[in-house]
Amino acid sequence: MGTHLRGVGVDAGLDAGLDAGLGGEEAGLAGELGATFDHVAIAGRRIRDMLPLWRDTLGGKFVIGADNPEIGWRAVRLELGGVMCLELIEPLPGSTFLDSFLARRPEGGMHHLTFLVDDVQAAFGRFAARGYEPFGADQSWFQMFVHPRRSGGVLLQLMRRRAAEGRVDPAAMTVEDVLAGRGYRGTGVSSP
Repeated sequence: MGTHLRGVGVDAGLDAGLDAGLGGEEAGLAGELGATFDHVAIAGRRIRDMLPLWRDTLGGKFVIGADNPEIGWRAVRLELGGVMCLELIEPLPGSTFLDSFLARRPEGGMHHLTFLVDDVQAAFGRFAARGYEPFGADQSWFQMFVHPRRSGGVLLQLMRRRAAEGRVDPAAMTVEDVLAGRGYRGTGVSSP
């Protein structure tokens, strides 16, 4: 699992609203893979400290949030201008997931950029054939990554496109619920 709200039933709406599809010969590898933009993730020590800019000043609207206790992160998804495109992430208490990132960038910053593809295994092969050294593919081929040193300083995540599973009712959740550890897969531990 990576830094995505995996299985929370929001991806189907992304395809309709964010179909920044790349097609034709000019699209290159993105066109071959049917890649569409999903989100930008901003990492920081505390989501609470990021909300004044992204929600209160820029008008981001809360969509959904989740914890990933196996990897050690909490995320909040925001919609900006009618497009769900921003993911704010923080480490869960006791997690080392963002330690090296935050050591290099104590104030936080852009952590990764995510595109959806239909076939992650095919994407892995195509990126490897072009010398991009993909890594991090799991056994189910849900996702893969390209290291920032090979992608202009940005961690690139390619994730399998999937239909909404309908397991979470985002309307029943608030950002305060997520920060209190009561989001999707919530740990019950409040954010700092």
